[in-house]
Amino acid sequence: MSSSIGEPFQLYSTNTSAKKFNLNNRPVYTTYNPRFRRHATLTIQGDGIHVVDVENLHSVVSHSVGDHVSFSAPAFSRSTVEEDNIRFSITYAVIKQAPQVAKADRERTIWIMKQTLAGLRVAKDERKSVVAPFPPVRICGVDSDKLPLLLVSKNGGISLADPGVAIKSQLEWTGERELLDIFVFSPSSCPFIRRDMDSVYNVVCICCQAGPNVYMRVALVGEEITHVDTCELPIGDEGEIVDGRIAGVTCSAEGILSFITLRGVWKAFQLSVSEPSSLHATPLTEPLHLHRFSTFKKRRPGNPGFSVVSLSSSLALLAATVEGQDISLQLWDLRYGVLLASQALTSPVADSLPHFQLALADEGQVFLTLSPSQQPSKSQGTVRSTVHAIPFDQTLKSNLAAALGKSCITEEWLAPPETDPLLSVIDEDQVGLVSVIETTMAEQASQRADFAFFTWVKLQTKRDTPEPPLAHEFVKRIVKAILPSDLKAGDQYSPRIMQYLLERGVVTALMVDGALLRRLYERGDWENVILSLRSVADISEDEMMSSVKFVIESHRKRENTSSDAMEVDLPESWIPPLETILSACLSYEFSPVTVRLAIRKHLSDARDLVTILGVLEGWLHGGTEDEVKLALMSTAKIVDMTTESRATTTPPYPKVIAFLQAVLDASCITLLQYRPSHDLLKRILAQIKPEIDRLDRLEQLRGVIEPFAKAQARTLKEKAGDVPQESQAELKRRRKRLEQQSSLGVAMSYSAGVITVSDSVHAGANEDKSGVLVQDILRSRGFQRVVSAVVPDEEESIRASLKQILSSQAISPLLERQAPGLVHLLLSSSLKHTPLAALSRPVAGTIGQTLVVTLPGSTKAVRENLDSLLSNCILDHALDLIKGGSGKIVHAALGSGHTAVGQGHTHDHHHHSGCAAPKPRTALSHDPSTPAPGRHRVSPYPLISFKDALDIIMTEIQPLGVVTLPVTASLAGHVLAEDVYAPQDIPSSKTTNVDGYAVRSSDPPGVYKVLTPQTHTLMDEVPKGSVFRINTGGPLPTGTDSVIMVEDTELESSLKDADGEDVEEKQIKTLAQVSPGENTRLPGSDVRKGDLVMQKGEVITNAGGEVGTLAFVGRKEVKVVRKPVVAVLSTGNELLDLQLPKPMPGDGWGGIWDTNRPSLQAALEGMGYEVVDLGIAADDVDAHVRAISKGLETADIILTTGGTSMGASDLLKPVIERRFNGTIHFGRVAIKPGKPTTFASIQTKTTTDGRKFLFALPGNPAAAIVTLHIFVVPALRRLGAWPTNKCQLPRVKVQIQNAMPLDPRVELHRVVVKSTSNGLLATTTGGQRSSRVTSLCGANGLVQLPPLVAGGPSRLEAGEYAQAIMVGEIQM
Repeated sequence: MSSSIGEPFQLYSTNTSAKKFNLNNRPVYTTYNPRFRRHATLTIQGDGIHVVDVENLHSVVSHSVGDHVSFSAPAFSRSTVEEDNIRFSITYAVIKQAPQVAKADRERTIWIMKQTLAGLRVAKDERKSVVAPFPPVRICGVDSDKLPLLLVSKNGGISLADPGVAIKSQLEWTGERELLDIFVFSPSSCPFIRRDMDSVYNVVCICCQAGPNVYMRVALVGEEITHVDTCELPIGDEGEIVDGRIAGVTCSAEGILSFITLRGVWKAFQLSVSEPSSLHATPLTEPLHLHRFSTFKKRRPGNPGFSVVSLSSSLALLAATVEGQDISLQLWDLRYGVLLASQALTSPVADSLPHFQLALADEGQVFLTLSPSQQPSKSQGTVRSTVHAIPFDQTLKSNLAAALGKSCITEEWLAPPETDPLLSVIDEDQVGLVSVIETTMAEQASQRADFAFFTWVKLQTKRDTPEPPLAHEFVKRIVKAILPSDLKAGDQYSPRIMQYLLERGVVTALMVDGALLRRLYERGDWENVILSLRSVADISEDEMMSSVKFVIESHRKRENTSSDAMEVDLPESWIPPLETILSACLSYEFSPVTVRLAIRKHLSDARDLVTILGVLEGWLHGGTEDEVKLALMSTAKIVDMTTESRATTTPPYPKVIAFLQAVLDASCITLLQYRPSHDLLKRILAQIKPEIDRLDRLEQLRGVIEPFAKAQARTLKEKAGDVPQESQAELKRRRKRLEQQSSLGVAMSYSAGVITVSDSVHAGANEDKSGVLVQDILRSRGFQRVVSAVVPDEEESIRASLKQILSSQAISPLLERQAPGLVHLLLSSSLKHTPLAALSRPVAGTIGQTLVVTLPGSTKAVRENLDSLLSNCILDHALDLIKGGSGKIVHAALGSGHTAVGQGHTHDHHHHSGCAAPKPRTALSHDPSTPAPGRHRVSPYPLISFKDALDIIMTEIQPLGVVTLPVTASLAGHVLAEDVYAPQDIPSSKTTNVDGYAVRSSDPPGVYKVLTPQTHTLMDEVPKGSVFRINTGGPLPTGTDSVIMVEDTELESSLKDADGEDVEEKQIKTLAQVSPGENTRLPGSDVRKGDLVMQKGEVITNAGGEVGTLAFVGRKEVKVVRKPVVAVLSTGNELLDLQLPKPMPGDGWGGIWDTNRPSLQAALEGMGYEVVDLGIAADDVDAHVRAISKGLETADIILTTGGTSMGASDLLKPVIERRFNGTIHFGRVAIKPGKPTTFASIQTKTTTDGRKFLFALPGNPAAAIVTLHIFVVPALRRLGAWPTNKCQLPRVKVQIQNAMPLDPRVELHRVVVKSTSNGLLATTTGGQRSSRVTSLCGANGLVQLPPLVAGGPSRLEAGEYAQAIMVGEIQM
């Protein structure tokens, strides 16, 4: 039931001393500013204020104040970007008490604290103190840099302030009220306010309580605060004595207000603002009566144990302590009064009823703060507070489909109603009207029902309200009376009442069990069907497709009747044309997945599909062109984009395309099998092709118009005052930057060649769009000379033209040096736009004096890849290094924040560019022939992140070839390379699933002769009066149809041998009569012939299920991807082989047992991989070459240990680069242990990919084993074609039992993970030095610790949660 609520995880925890605990101050507050994305502000009493990066789970800013300072309100943080593009965090904290704050200024003093997001404090004087004119209880943000703050008083007054907290505008609220909560929304997200809001920054809703009422005030915040209106809502029912306070209040941007009383009554209202400024609150549904929550029974100050927050529309998340359990997180839909999902959370706080605070963030997260609400005992020492992040499904919306079927789980949390719920939400007049309508409709007097209803409407509108009160329950009763489910011939109906209610948008499909459209069209009321599709929010896709089916069938019947029968003047009810109802359905919001299911259910007839496709074909013509014209006219303010359309009966073009795709996805096979549809499908295809061409042209146009549009938008904002105009100093800096960029372009003037490789373009059948685009971009980036050519996709033609092979498959062998970093850049940038980029095969490297890069062929992909190559001086830097330069020019430009101008590019499938440079670049590794003083003092290999290293491995490595193997236990660990289908029905005939006797179901209980396989063949019919003994899985003989169990029989007589001993059953007595087919399995009941039993890409595990399935269907052999063979090599003169303890020749010293080879071999063979032992290589170049050469001949991947660091005898990297002409993909990783881990490839002719891979792991034993699990295992699985999501070892969330210090690198801490009743607990294995191999003894997990950051915590404390990579089985 928790599919919509993710597993909560701990974001932060802190301890407060029991001596310093103060009941008047909550220990921890959490706030979130939507304009300061991915950062939460934590206010911790007695400690300070921390700004936490919620993505990386660490503090980026900390303001420590000590235990002598306390806060009276949650702190608020915002971010600004100042000179040199440095980003600052500015925090505002309201001080309750501090030594430097005068008593008269307490709770009015606001500290303004400023820090860079890197955690560096700016200066001592950056903490400013300001005294506000009143004590603020909340500080909120406004969408304005000029006036970014909103200060809230305890009685609901609000004040707009500038960054220095100078008050610029106020909206006071006189009277004794207490603030419940304040909600700030963007004006574009508030549909309940219908007025011009061009100059409005935010819509603010302030909710207060005074006596027995809740007050909601709406205000607009711009340069000044404008009061819209205030409405009053009673907490209890009329005449009821209100018990206590409000436990929680929520409000969404859509205007759904709700509050929960301490009696557990949850009321919801729809807010609306009508002209000129009148605020109304209409009950959304009848109140919910919650129970089982501790806060309603254990009353404490501050209403602990409960909190609620609005997610969107009528969806609300509730967190509460439940009796007999811990914390329940619940997702409710208030529109339908149902519980959609729930999640349990074990409370980490010792208090049984802690303070709860829910705060909505973005990215689909809510923050839950838990802190004690009771004074702890002195023996406790400290009390703990925590902040958890709760993920939720952002795509979830309030609709009927999600609410259906939730009534049972909802009832568990609701108290049973004591009275008729109708009486609690509608008045006596409404009860009387409902009764009249029910009676008159039952008497078939619809006109009297109309008269009664509209008389009531007339009386209501004579009063003060412009519209009569139409509460949900009241409307529901009327709709049910008008549209009963049991429609009978001759039943009358009131379309006038229905139209009135639909026009006011108060009808929901759920009022009639989701069957609104069906009940309307069954009564012939198509006008209201179409009106419903414009005004009802919860119509299902199933209902829409049902109505489309009804229209098609009705028109078809009328056509058949008019052609086959005589014309008779009989009145017929009006049925709309298919175009009308289909347009209304397509204009409605629909889900592609749900509409596909509805199409399959209602429109399975190919004739219906062809009729629909015929309508869609007419709507497709010129769609893109019309949309563009409409967008341009909207920009010019000629039309309103939200109201105009291509025609009154034509739905929006994107909806037509989406529905067409759904129809084709749902019915492709049906249409292909129906010959009359083929011509129609061809015509639709002909319509779509020009649309695709138009989109390509628009994409090219975007590059020209986009800079102008951005500049124009900035100019308009500057005129409006939203963006500060550029100062003289800023203008001077910008001009200087442009001059530096210009000089950089002149200094690095390159030429480029762009070659289009395409048969169709060469023949003149197609236009070279991408080639022209590449040339334009390169010229605009400062290339002095750009040449181009078009050649056919023929090897000889290409060689003759440029003496290069330009397809990516052929370029790779020609490269003298590969550039895997550029390949990774291209793939990662493309994957941000589409997952299909995983199918591309870019190549990058140098040939002679030219840099070669290949790219995809579409204009969209060209632009995306060029953007990544030409940004941040990447290509300039590469060309400068190839040229033999130091890269100082580019580094200087980057250091100044400048972007380079002159850059180059190449392109695959259609294009390829060459950027000439004077000489090739040398290898990064040191020359092993030079003396020790000549070696590198600083590693030339960049230090890359853990994630980037994994990405490079997964990008570079491709699966091995396919082999056919027998179906035996040795298949474990392989991946299927074919789909496996059942060759026959299993079972092939009728069989038994019990031990017993095959009988006829018509045979009554009695005595029967026993037949056996030795006395009777299966093909012969079992004679009457006999039964056939049968064992589980055996086939039934002819003439029998059931099996009676042995337990339902008795032995009647036996056959005896010569000695008189019983040897065989002769007769049995059946004690029961079985029914036909009892205890049997039909042919094909397990698997039918042709069924897909295993899919290509499935991993055959060592659990046995996959091998058993293959044997079950009779497969003797199967195609699988070959598992890699691994060669293992240790290096170093100091190593001794445990089995052959002879010192290495050289320095005469050898005293370290070779730990790495046996430990790696044990781990790899335990995983099912074949291992080749290459022994120990001395610290000698030739020894390294011999060992690696043997590994390349005998294995698919080589693992070496040692020789990867900065020592004079560390030879692996030089040998790979200089002796094998290999490519080092990375040489250092920011992890601990394992920093010098190296990943390389060496060219070879024995593989399809043309390469074999090598991992040079650190020599320290613990580091070697850790890097095996985190890098080598994913590589081996990738070679074996494991699915990408299974290549890495599994990760689990664990609670650490020991404090773990943090390192500037990501650290993998060896632990023992045990499963307990409190979850998964991780205990350290002791000292974590990389040479301490005993830290791995018994370890089954690696806790991934975040890197240490300035201003953040120095360690993870015991009790905190972290992710662990599992390298062994979890202990119990």
